Order: sequence, then structure tokens, then C-alpha cells
Amino acid sequence: MRFIKHQRVSASISDSAANLSVLGVFQVVQDAVTEMMGRLKIDGVTVRKQYNSLWAFTRNRIKFFKAIPWGDDEFTVTAFISSITRATLSVDVSVKDITGKLCAYARVEMCALDLTTMRIRRVETVGVTSAMQAEPPETDIKFTVYDGTPDNKVDTVTVHSTNIDMSQHTNNAEYVRFILNTYSVKELTERPIREMEVRYINQSYENNVLDIYKQSQSDKDVFLLTSGEKDIAKCEVLF
Repeated sequence: MRFIKHQRVSASISDSAANLSVLGVFQVVQDAVTEMMGRLKIDGVTVRKQYNSLWAFTRNRIKFFKAIPWGDDEFTVTAFISSITRATLSVDVSVKDITGKLCAYARVEMCALDLTTMRIRRVETVGVTSAMQAEPPETDIKFTVYDGTPDNKVDTVTVHSTNIDMSQHTNNAEYVRFILNTYSVKELTERPIREMEVRYINQSYENNVLDIYKQSQSDKDVFLLTSGEKDIAKCEVLF
């Protein structure tokens, strides 16, 4: 099944240049994934009520190809399952302008966690059926293994109430916000992000304090977010 929706760049997802922002793309992707899963009756609300479980994003990678201006014509968002394993479900999301040109492409990997034990459950036990077939990707995109361990602390943030989603943990897009806020507007304008991946290692919760560490290389930055002695997330930003 392919979930398709049409929308415009609203003010809330625009950047300083009045284009669809990097964070806005992550939010568009998250919405498309959850709406598609809602059509399949395997969304977060359903699996919580019927299977006492939650979906947790494990990895999310997005490639950025072309800016979409605010007030421009509608763009098209398409979401479909690209991989199913016993423990994970991956969804690809394409964002195309009115001419059909690819503007962004994402792959989101997730697993189901039992709310009682917090152990990973087989996806077949939370409503994923054999009728839900994976489709081939529209473009090449692969998760990566990051090199090095960032050790330069660049920021410390506290998780607040507006960062929390219905699973009572920090929403995946909020980590993107925390990371992007370590850059200035000038830096993001002069070095546009062409690719970004976030790997979610552990959950964080309201009032947790997150330390953000950064390691810069010639064409990319690698980030590590920690809470105390626990690694929370790792991120790769390519320019």
C-alpha cells in the first residue's frame, strides 16, 4: 500500500529563507509514516490499545535534493513499506514538487516495544501481516555506521513537556531540533545540509538533561547525545 498526500509549505515548517526547513522535512516524514500506519491499523495509538506496545524509531535518514519555497505549489508526499523483518519495519518517504522532481527522500526504521517489559516484540505480534508487502525504494539510500566518538561538548539541553510525545518519551524530531540548534542561521545558509541520519539508541524523558557532543570532519559533523552515562542518540550531518 502507498500512502499519498498533497500539502503546501506552511509557516510552521519554514526556515529563515522561507523554504521547507530541514526540521520541517523530518516532521513531514514523521506525519506521513504515522498516517500510513494508521491506514494499516498498526499506528501507535492502535498498537498501544490492542497490543500493549509502542513503536520506537531506531534510525531515520533523509537526503535533501531541492528546496521547496513557502507559498509554492503543492508538493506530494508518498510513504510505503520498504522492509519488514521479524523485529523491524522500515518505511520510505519521498517528497516531490509539483513537477514530480524529488526534493527529499527518507528511510525510517522502527521496532515495537512491549510496554510491560520494554523488550522488542516481533512485528507480527503487533498487527503486521503477510498482506503488508515491502516495495522497492525509489532512490538509493542506506543507513551508515558513524566513525569516531564525538567529545567536544557544544550544548546542554533539558527535555521539557513540549518535547514529549504520546509514548511519554522525547519525540524523535525533537532530537533533530536540538542538533540543528547548535548551528547558527549563517552556518546553515552557507553550508546547506544534503543528508542527515539520526540513530536512536535509548529513550529520554521529561526533565532529562542531555549533553550534546560534536566531532567535525571535512564534509560532515557527527553528534552524540548523552544523559548521564547513557548514550541517547547519535547523528550524522553531511554537507
